[in-house]
Amino acid sequence: RRSPVTVYSVYEPPSEAKDLVERADKLAFVKEGFSWPALFVPLLWLLYYRMWIEFIVLVLVYVALPLVFGTDTQGQTLTTWASLAISLLFAFEANDLRAASLERRGYRLAGVASGRDRTEAERSFFTAWLPQQARAARAGERGQAPRRETEAVPPVSRGEGEDVIGLFPQA
Repeated sequence: RRSPVTVYSVYEPPSEAKDLVERADKLAFVKEGFSWPALFVPLLWLLYYRMWIEFIVLVLVYVALPLVFGTDTQGQTLTTWASLAISLLFAFEANDLRAASLERRGYRLAGVASGRDRTEAERSFFTAWLPQQARAARAGERGQAPRRETEAVPPVSRGEGEDVIGLFPQA
């Protein structure tokens, strides 16, 4: 039985690296879909990825819940259920929020990778990406401007040209 395939969006930082190895090391692989760590420790997950704005918003939401529902027994029960619902919703959206955070910091989509695990996805991405970067570097040495086609996937911002809604292709 084959294990399911995981898809990653690969983002490249805006700063130019001095060599290809450093550039490859700075790529950010963002898993598509549900995030288990974000479900169980959402605030720590946000701190780990340095998503300060999202961290502040989530803290304010968690602080506001007891103020909205009250501190009596029924209010505490509603606060608990609302906290669980918010945590579950956050876990579904966490990786998309991370991608948006990277784009806000100037990262651009460099490509998409897939594999049974992250290691396999990285291997498949670099197998295609490294030769393309070498061709682009050779073209640059010859004085030619590197063409956009040398990238793994043309950069698009999230939401543009997407033919998929959730997990299902658009009809």
